[in-house]
Amino acid sequence: MTHTQSGPTRILIVEDEMLVRMFAVDALEDVGFQVLQAADAGEASTALAGASDVAAVIVDMGLPDRSGDQLAAEMRAQRQSMPILIASGRSERELKDKFASDKRIGVLVKPYTASMLVNALAALGVPAPSPQA
Repeated sequence: MTHTQSGPTRILIVEDEMLVRMFAVDALEDVGFQVLQAADAGEASTALAGASDVAAVIVDMGLPDRSGDQLAAEMRAQRQSMPILIASGRSERELKDKFASDKRIGVLVKPYTASMLVNALAALGVPAPSPQA
């Protein structure tokens, strides 16, 4: 069965800081993505299990219930080809070294702009859809 997308491209963002999450959701929705939100790893796992059409996940490294890299590994085990964008205030070099073995994982250092977020997803093969008219 081939995958055809009939609706908007769906992105899951996992971020415990509400203001950061709200900023990212607005930035993604402004360029036409449909966004699912989770405040921690538990919510993210539930959201991902209920949405087979998620095109990519944005994961904060500092989640309250699990580390972002542990969550990313769990998601990778479930969906081997899904792009994952790690967002963190940690050193970019440290994060890129940590995830260098998986080319479907990108790194975005906080604080980031809307265009940096959209460009980081595009670099993982998830281009922004056209904004809804």
